[in-house]
Amino acid sequence: MLDAVYDIVSRGDHGIVMIDAPTGTGKTSCISAALAARPGKIIVAVRTVSQIDIYIDEISRIWSKTRHKPEIAYMVGKQKICPLEGEFRGESVYAGCSRLREWSRNYVSSKIGKSNCSIYDPASDSMPEETPGYRTFCPHYLKSREGFELNGTIHFRRSCRALDVVESLKKRPIPPSELTEACQGICPYEIMSLYAKDSDIVIMNYSHLFSPDFQDIIFQWLEMDSEKVTLIIDEAHNLGDAVRDMNSRILTMRMIDLAETEVEKFEGTLGQARLDESREKASWRREGIRIIRLLLPRLKRFLHSKQERMAEGEALLDADLFRSFLYADLDDIDEALSNFSDVAVAVADLNLAEGDRENLQGDIQPSLALVLLFLNDIEKAERDESYQRKIAVSGLSGRRQARMEVNNIDPAANIRRITDNINATVMLSGTFSPLEAYELYLLGQENRATKLSLPNPFPRENRLILGARKATTQLEIREDADNREEISGHIRSLIECVPGNVAVFFTSYPMMNAYREVCQSSCQRAGKKLCIEPRSAEDVPQVLGEFFRLAGRGGGVLTGVCGGKLAEGIDYKGEALNGVAVIGLPLAAFNEIQREINGYYTRKYGPAKGMLIAYTLPAINRALQAAGRVIRAESENGVLLFCDRRFSEQGPGEVGSFLPAWVKDEMILADAGEGWEIILKKVAEWKIEQSSRNRSARPDASILEGLPSARPGRKGRSGKKDLRELARSLGLGGQPGHSSSGEKDGRSRKKAA
Repeated sequence: MLDAVYDIVSRGDHGIVMIDAPTGTGKTSCISAALAARPGKIIVAVRTVSQIDIYIDEISRIWSKTRHKPEIAYMVGKQKICPLEGEFRGESVYAGCSRLREWSRNYVSSKIGKSNCSIYDPASDSMPEETPGYRTFCPHYLKSREGFELNGTIHFRRSCRALDVVESLKKRPIPPSELTEACQGICPYEIMSLYAKDSDIVIMNYSHLFSPDFQDIIFQWLEMDSEKVTLIIDEAHNLGDAVRDMNSRILTMRMIDLAETEVEKFEGTLGQARLDESREKASWRREGIRIIRLLLPRLKRFLHSKQERMAEGEALLDADLFRSFLYADLDDIDEALSNFSDVAVAVADLNLAEGDRENLQGDIQPSLALVLLFLNDIEKAERDESYQRKIAVSGLSGRRQARMEVNNIDPAANIRRITDNINATVMLSGTFSPLEAYELYLLGQENRATKLSLPNPFPRENRLILGARKATTQLEIREDADNREEISGHIRSLIECVPGNVAVFFTSYPMMNAYREVCQSSCQRAGKKLCIEPRSAEDVPQVLGEFFRLAGRGGGVLTGVCGGKLAEGIDYKGEALNGVAVIGLPLAAFNEIQREINGYYTRKYGPAKGMLIAYTLPAINRALQAAGRVIRAESENGVLLFCDRRFSEQGPGEVGSFLPAWVKDEMILADAGEGWEIILKKVAEWKIEQSSRNRSARPDASILEGLPSARPGRKGRSGKKDLRELARSLGLGGQPGHSSSGEKDGRSRKKAA
């Protein structure tokens, strides 16, 4: 893996390497190989702030174990690190920051104007104390700047104190949790922005590079030569969906209302001679205002009609109907939008502070510009089928709200806009299977990248991978009584046979609710507590905290959905999770929106590859992400249960053929009853090993304490007798390592890859 990274980075020439490396393979260490080979700056693109700490730790190890001291900076959204974040009421951090920055500049200008000095350094002045939430300047931003007068004009530069703080950051890698204190009262965002220009490594969010609003700015802003930039993309299986979201736009009623307010606010200024402009330009802007006054009410009427008449959910937008309604009586749509644009640009110039162009995250302001961008994208979708137009209606607190969307469904072009113009790209993921499909999805071209797949580094004996032989969530037999009982039996075997914490992830919230009673009754028999994934993200920390505490108090059962808030991005370390069941293949709803996406990819890549990329690949990834929550370290044991027969089907185009090799090789097929026995046996083996390590004593049947008896449904046996018979059948009454017929039977159930 490290050799592959070194080769691609040192060779350059816009090379790409895609690495499928399961948890435990040391993916983060790839940054060492990139540092050894790099021709310039390294950018690490991450999806969440929590991933920054992983790379900070890696760089810290390089500092401590080598003579190299690479400098590392990171770009974090202002809402994460702004010291005044809690004071902005009714506005975003970005809008509040923009306002206070402009007022801070005015404050500095007034200080220079009232003194005889041509330079004002806030560090040498006593700033007045202000009431939080009612500030007239930002003390943190103020300390990052010095003001000076040149030829009668006030200019700004970085303060000496800010430069000193940046120098202090070079003494050791600073994690985000310590950044505010390390900045000594100066704005952390300004400090890291300054540090990033000279550091060897910059960690940033996907959006900094792949959002259309930022990617043209970031290289100039950080003064980077693109041909000398090496990009490492962490959790790259998420990149495609993230880029699709970034390159999609929405339009809501509130955005239109705010746009109308902006026009009212600036109409007098824009239409009068107070602007320094020609009569011809003023005429264009008056025409632009007329167009805006015509289009905004029509947009509101269209949204309102959908809000009142359309059922909750999503549907494709009838683009012809929408455009004929919106642009009625207008002869030239392009000319109308051009005049609209003239006004929107003027409003932006008057409304935005100069420093706002440094913003690399958050809402673009003003709202009039957002409406224009949306209308431009609606027109773009007329010519580019990789953009999908839809209308959505949702209910919130008894109120219905409608929105229109223009969604990018193919991220390849936007990703290639970066990867084809930099030195090299390294894509890393633990669930990147099959690599050939991800290559098409992310890069849009076969053999564009070098591909490397690594085996699972953890001991095979530490995990049990089961596949359902009969159960499935396929629609045609989903509610069949026998099928439901099979699914229920697999759920019971995980909850009741695996000690401690387990998780059961379903394909949807309705399915999770349909099996809630099964989970609840099994919890009661096993003495565990049921924890259910909340619908609100705000409640997740509380549910997770309770689940983690249960690990040491008899165990808990977490139920959630694949692709949901609990199935991805959370590290369940140690005893936090001992088993996971993925109930069903988590395919997207097969509605008209998904059918259009399927059609796009089948036209582009053919039926087999197209359906894999559009429909099957996301489901496989959701399942692998959920299953991957178990066994996060070499010393951990865990049970992985894929409860749908489609996971084991190996024919051409079948789901099982696309799973990672280690999953296919190790998967044991079983019905619910067999699964119960197999899990019991494996858990007993782990108990023997643990007992041997802890006591260095010869194990006996007493190590089965806490395990359940034989599976429910067997009659005429006492619990004590069941345990003794089970001990003998597992070879626990004889010499350690004795091979029983049950062990042979378990092996015979394994399906050949």
